Amino acid sequence: MARTFRRKRERHEYYWVLHDWESRLPYGYWVRLDPRSKAGRKAIARFHSDKSVTMGGSAPRWYRKVSDHRIRTGNNRMLRRWLADPEFDPVFRTWHNHDANWSWW
Repeated sequence: MARTFRRKRERHEYYWVLHDWESRLPYGYWVRLDPRSKAGRKAIARFHSDKSVTMGGSAPRWYRKVSDHRIRTGNNRMLRRWLADPEFDPVFRTWHNHDANWSWW
């Protein structure tokens, strides 16, 4: 199903999209943008595009690699400890698909 067909009659709440932080003064303040102004149309276009940064985005590759390496090393250490002492009860971290993304944000 096409994206445009799926969202044909959807109404959007642009309240949080049309707010911009003005930080020229020592104490910044929120500015409400007009949806028909150039800045307002740009904010709405950015909201509807796929370029906006959200929590749905992932962490950088280098950070994910470091995080996965840390988990792998810990799991290897648990396995080696269990091989040396079969009475030891290892605890492996197996569910780590989004660990790096949560710690990055």
